[in-house]
Amino acid sequence: MADFKIIGLSAPAGFSINDYLKDNPANKVVVSKLEKQIIKYIKSCYPKGAEPVYSEWYAGMTDISHNRYNAHKKQRKIDELPHYKKFYLYTMSNARSLESSLFRKFSMGKSNITGGIYIHSKYVYVFHEPTARLNGLI
Repeated sequence: MADFKIIGLSAPAGFSINDYLKDNPANKVVVSKLEKQIIKYIKSCYPKGAEPVYSEWYAGMTDISHNRYNAHKKQRKIDELPHYKKFYLYTMSNARSLESSLFRKFSMGKSNITGGIYIHSKYVYVFHEPTARLNGLI
């Protein structure tokens, strides 16, 4: 696993996400349950019988604030993120594990953490990325 840095004032001095993840492993039952909920939600955004294209969805992790939501909107020059939904995972380890799983299994989001990760990042969010592209907004 690559070294990641916690970004934000809420991370204590000397905090290492790698050490945290080693000492606080993800709860596989919680992660699996929430992954199923996310897949069910994505399927609900398509017409009945249509197969979702999961790689067209973005998945990331965030804290309780709307900072990542607003950053994605600003980057894409849109007012709302299509089909945006946040899922609570109780711990940062669970959120990171689920985010990684969604990328690995479904090519959703990015393989590395590039920003917006705080010690209190306990949510995974998803939104439909191509809707913005199709509307010519990015």
